Amino acid sequence: MASSVRVAASCRQGYHPGRTFPSAGDVDPQVRFAVAETSDPRTSVSAVYIDRDRPSGRVIVSASDLTRFIECRHLTGLDLAVARDQLAAPEHDDPALEVLFARGLAHEKAYLQRLRDVGLSIAEISYAGDLEQAERDTVEAMRAGFDVVYQGTFFDGMWRGHADFLEKRPGRPSRFGDWAYDLADTKLARRLKVAALLQMATYAERLTELQGTPPEFLTVVTGDGLRREFRLGDCAAYTRRAAADLMRFLAAPPITYPDRVRHCVTCRWDPQCDARRRRDDSLSLVAGMRRDHARLLAEAGVGTLAALGRLDPGALPASIGFAPRERLTGQARLQLTERVSGAPDYELLPAEPARGVALLPEPSPGDLFFDIEGDPHVGEAGLEYLLGISDTAGEFTAFWGHDPAGEKAAFERLVDHLMAQWAADPAMHVYHYASYERSALQKLSARHDTRIDEVDRLLRGERLVDLYAVVRQGVRVSKESYSLKSLEAFYDPDVRADADVADAAGSIVAYERWLAGGDQAQLDAIERYNAVDCRSTQRLRSWLEARRAELVARGDVVRRPADAGDGAPSEAVAQANRAAATLRETLAAGYPGDDGVRLLGDLLDWHRREARAEWWDFFHRLTLTDEELLRDAAAVGQLGPGVVVREEGRSTVWRHVFPPQETKFKVTDAVHDPRSEASVGALVAIDAEEGWLAIKRQTDRGPAVASSLVPGPPFPDGVLRGAVMRVADDVRVRGMHAPGPLRAARDLLARRPPAGVVGVGGVAGELVGPGEASTEAVTRLAAGLRGGVLTVQGPPGSGKTRSGARLILRLLAEGQRVGVCAFSHKAIGNLLDEVMRVAVLDGRRVRALQKSSEEQRCASPSVTCTGSATEVVDAVDRLDVVAGTAWLFARPDMLGAVDTLVIDEAGQMSLANVLAVSGAADNLVLFGDPQQLSQPAKGLHPPGAQASALEHLLGGGSTIDPSLGVFLDRTWRMHPEICGFVSETSYDGRLTAHDSCAKQRVDAPGLLSGAGLRWVPVEHRDNSAASTEEAEVVRRLLDDLLLGSWTGADGVSRPLALDDILVIAPYNAQVGRLKLRLPVEARVGTVDKFQGQEAPVVIYSMASSSVADAPRGVEFLYNRNRLNVAVSRARGIVAIVASPRLLDAPVRTADQLVLVNALCRLGELADGPAE
Repeated sequence: MASSVRVAASCRQGYHPGRTFPSAGDVDPQVRFAVAETSDPRTSVSAVYIDRDRPSGRVIVSASDLTRFIECRHLTGLDLAVARDQLAAPEHDDPALEVLFARGLAHEKAYLQRLRDVGLSIAEISYAGDLEQAERDTVEAMRAGFDVVYQGTFFDGMWRGHADFLEKRPGRPSRFGDWAYDLADTKLARRLKVAALLQMATYAERLTELQGTPPEFLTVVTGDGLRREFRLGDCAAYTRRAAADLMRFLAAPPITYPDRVRHCVTCRWDPQCDARRRRDDSLSLVAGMRRDHARLLAEAGVGTLAALGRLDPGALPASIGFAPRERLTGQARLQLTERVSGAPDYELLPAEPARGVALLPEPSPGDLFFDIEGDPHVGEAGLEYLLGISDTAGEFTAFWGHDPAGEKAAFERLVDHLMAQWAADPAMHVYHYASYERSALQKLSARHDTRIDEVDRLLRGERLVDLYAVVRQGVRVSKESYSLKSLEAFYDPDVRADADVADAAGSIVAYERWLAGGDQAQLDAIERYNAVDCRSTQRLRSWLEARRAELVARGDVVRRPADAGDGAPSEAVAQANRAAATLRETLAAGYPGDDGVRLLGDLLDWHRREARAEWWDFFHRLTLTDEELLRDAAAVGQLGPGVVVREEGRSTVWRHVFPPQETKFKVTDAVHDPRSEASVGALVAIDAEEGWLAIKRQTDRGPAVASSLVPGPPFPDGVLRGAVMRVADDVRVRGMHAPGPLRAARDLLARRPPAGVVGVGGVAGELVGPGEASTEAVTRLAAGLRGGVLTVQGPPGSGKTRSGARLILRLLAEGQRVGVCAFSHKAIGNLLDEVMRVAVLDGRRVRALQKSSEEQRCASPSVTCTGSATEVVDAVDRLDVVAGTAWLFARPDMLGAVDTLVIDEAGQMSLANVLAVSGAADNLVLFGDPQQLSQPAKGLHPPGAQASALEHLLGGGSTIDPSLGVFLDRTWRMHPEICGFVSETSYDGRLTAHDSCAKQRVDAPGLLSGAGLRWVPVEHRDNSAASTEEAEVVRRLLDDLLLGSWTGADGVSRPLALDDILVIAPYNAQVGRLKLRLPVEARVGTVDKFQGQEAPVVIYSMASSSVADAPRGVEFLYNRNRLNVAVSRARGIVAIVASPRLLDAPVRTADQLVLVNALCRLGELADGPAE
């Protein structure tokens, strides 16, 4: 058996052979130590407390206090008041926590036993109340070289912690010897949780002090027994920032207010905080109140619900907008009415086509009512354990599933039930409340790869009816919440009077109890709760039908939705789908266990899944109001009337303005009217920053009357799907290792090194030789390709475009014909322009043809342009370079058209589309950088199939493997201090700056002098997408800079000019705010606008006051790729102008933690404190 030593007061060495983590040195296996029995140390203190055994009465905190502080500072203030005997702690019994703790402890003990079973030497640290002694025992156990230290204790006089496991890592020197320790924790969830990572990162600070070197990884052993590693560097800066902020808070607690946050749902203080908000009659009690609107109201002297309810919309600040003013005053008035009368009240909103109660189809006997119960703590991505359906007779059916296989089976039975009911009653609909059920059907069909066609038919046939949309758009009610349970006051107020489960959180608690003890009564209670939800949805439908009748009775015209049909695809589409399914099954049967073949099979339906998602999104947007579309980044909401700009033949160009908003629309996008569903014309110009667009329509159609615009249905993709089918069919016939045609596609799928090339000496397998410049290696390797794939990752300023041009000219010199392809015409044009520029310098004539419109062609006049793919096909044999998007190179008549196909911005092109174009050439050369702006997939795809071509080749890493491709490791743009941050956070430390970049600097008065990173904190509150405060600071920074000078990489100095400064913002609204305060010639724009550009100085204004205010959330504002692009535009100095509260963002997922950590790391590295 393995040695397991429980350490109490002193520690000697112990040893046992057969360990997984080898230990150093010989130790005595007979040593045993006294055991100090005690309760689990993690349960002894639940919150910040005062150490009253010492005269200093010092405050003792733990990692749990840190996570609570991040969630809510008011909570920390209350906990501190309890510790100081200034406040009594509330009684709080949370059965869910008790159940989870018991299950978690069992999981931890089971893992400990696994470590014993594999023969590891284990030191168990006992805690008997003396934190200093427990830490000394921990240090002695590490010095002794135990493979594992269980329950290691850390205490620095203020911070305490008990690590589940410290795991020995040989070969990493520390104060203890030729080994060091990393941290590991056991958690029930099957994915990394933020709290566990922050907990270990907190311990890591003390562990670093004790062993003299930081741990490299934090490991979480999840509920499925898998070990999931996380780089300490991806969360350390965030943790340090939060811990220092907590220390400042505890030293001088500020006055806080109990604003409602997500943590309130599980907080023991929630009743007290809620009571405070009610005493204050807080504006947060108004249903639908946004934080920025509440701030504007407070600034206008309207600080309570009662005050708002007595005002007319016109009395509110105009900056709120007309529609929100009317909505908020009406909502507050209704809530005030119920407060006075004690009875619930409602009012009907004006009838609109396809809005509100007009969304209600004719009731039918076969109608169904649907609700889901799920537990986010179970499984890799949670578990939908109960899918409930009731019919018009009140008959309830429950579909249970307690594991992934059970979830799949339950989902299949549910969908089969829905389809059978639809077949029996073609007029039936499925009613649900809010969007969760709809999205869950999509998610489950993709997760389990089953009933995809059926779910698609249900959605395309518009069988699902979201009653929340009906309520939101058709009725205003006198409730603080528009939840289903709040609405029951109008039609069944006592329906839940005797319920064992009161809400969704209670359902999860009951399910966790069942998981822990197998008590069937818990499942019965959940089923009763779900049945009540389903029947309540039916009663809500009846209540809404009565409201519709009210509108009709008062003379409003309320038309029922038109029947969308059976949702079935055309026969041609159905035949293509069947062919793809058959081919995938054949591949799977013929090549079992081959990951490349599996991925290829999953990619057969990639375009179909993408198109399906776009169709679903299209139909969903048709149901949104203009105000809702204003907040949809894929649309344009509240479009103004058109003004004639010019006549073009039989067409007229109309100019429309729109209010500040984010929109992804670009020229040539299809734009539709969400009311009529019809195309409004061709989008020929758009300036989202200025808030206008131009639409070209046939003159006889008159102006567009659309009040909003939405993206049209997906573009036909048959040529792309057919090309992927050709690759798959070739693999079916000739296997994954066949030479000749489509070898590059095979190598790409299997992530094989470039065929026909070898590295020049150096480490075996590495493509770039010692001392060889990576840019030179690119042309050498490309020329040696023999039917394979060469990948070139080009970070900012590394000369990617020039390397691509040189490579193309080298291939032309060797007699090859080269194709140029990219996701966008703009990217194609950039590379073509560089090819032609370098060709002129070399005195070489290049015959090049680009397939594009005249509006989207490259700038070089030496390149011929055509809009006809047939003309390209006919001319190929007379050309040196052929350029076009995937739709050109995926055509069957382009097979083998070129020798080498160069794909630029391959980090933005899907793996499926690169496969589709792979048949056009023997060789593929992929240029790009997944760490810059990407083009994310819209659909739900199997693992791996969602990736871009470069993301696939990087295999989840940040940089390309040296044996698979070339990393352009030197930037000629960024000062070393800027490059250091970019390299650390985005490129595994592999990117360095050329020596000449160190000469670059700014000499100017004010904050922005010198070189490197600057953090410029600006205090503001409740700003969403625009900040006047930041705009003013940027103006002052700009004024100072224009008094200074710039020294370039050549050492020559000159005065700074406006053209030397990029002012970047994440949101169009902030761009507009900046333009109002900066000179008209200033270069101001979004991150997307400036990709590919550079300047001596970059100022990045982040606008949002906090993550809660950010309109598109953490994933957009903190997006590491966008931060990388913004920072890396700078040659000499970059300033981040931002609210300091952006560094304190609560994060929900490990991915979000990585994003916010990057900004915190920038704050650490920047000159000036990030406070």
